[in-house]
Amino acid sequence: MVGELAVSFCERKIGETSLCIDLWSYPDGTCNLVVAASTGSTNHELSFPCSPEQLERVLSGKPFYASNEAGSILIETCDGRVCAEYSANKMNKSVRQCLPMDEFIRGLEFLISGSTGYLA
Repeated sequence: MVGELAVSFCERKIGETSLCIDLWSYPDGTCNLVVAASTGSTNHELSFPCSPEQLERVLSGKPFYASNEAGSILIETCDGRVCAEYSANKMNKSVRQCLPMDEFIRGLEFLISGSTGYLA
């Protein structure tokens, strides 16, 4: 099954810790949340299967948490924004990124509608 990049939330800082979260949609209605973090010369990338509904629940105050043997991601609302905290086991460090609620909502709308190409 071929997926399409629906939404990309990315904050890159040269020489600093960076975090990108990509949401890939699939024809069966599922999605993958792909997290890429870089700290200096070290890069980490993990994929977490999820559904659009799980991410939509974040807006009603229900955090999304997923983990595997390599790390974890927590997405929750915080002070009127949506924040994601990624922890890689090899990195022994977490990376946090927050974005305005309306950008997250717009990204979810693209994901749920099956549209592609939204970049925040």
